[in-house]
Amino acid sequence: MDAAGAEPPLARTVARAAAGDRAAYAALVRQFQRPLFAFLGRMGLRQAEAEELAQDTFIRAWQHLPRYDAAQGAFSTWLFTIARRLALNALDRAEHQRLQGGLDLSADDGAAAPACDAPGPAQALQARQDGAALQAALRRLPPHDRSVLALAYVHELSLADVARIEDCTPAAAKARLHRARERLRQALADASHLPAREQA
Repeated sequence: MDAAGAEPPLARTVARAAAGDRAAYAALVRQFQRPLFAFLGRMGLRQAEAEELAQDTFIRAWQHLPRYDAAQGAFSTWLFTIARRLALNALDRAEHQRLQGGLDLSADDGAAAPACDAPGPAQALQARQDGAALQAALRRLPPHDRSVLALAYVHELSLADVARIEDCTPAAAKARLHRARERLRQALADASHLPAREQA
């Protein structure tokens, strides 16, 4: 409740959407589509995959919204839990296909990193190179490491929310985040020592 004793605006919007108000749900999509897409991108998914999973997340959330319980956690936590589950399933399928078909999914196929605002051509090129390096390093990490890292860097989510989504205690989430950061740092360091041809 806010100072006047009324529900916060997000809670009102969620309640209206749960009652079947499509305009209210469209407002939720507008509010969360950017952070959700950024989260999925940081899971190591390519742009087309991230877009598809973001759409699937919103469809599933709409279908199950009447069962959402605010007492169990924030709407954003519930939404990112759905996205995380879909992303891990997609990554598992991709790994299975890679093992079955011998595909090298760690190679960069030219897919763009998550969108960012670049002030000029030089900064845009550097941002693209940095983004590609980060995406390649993320794809070298286990999916659960990608998940905790991505959740930690979605600004709406606290460590407590990360723990709820990851289904662990805040202390365990903090420890997992520390380990994942170290693995990412090592993956980036290893990539920086590759010849340019191998990094492309």
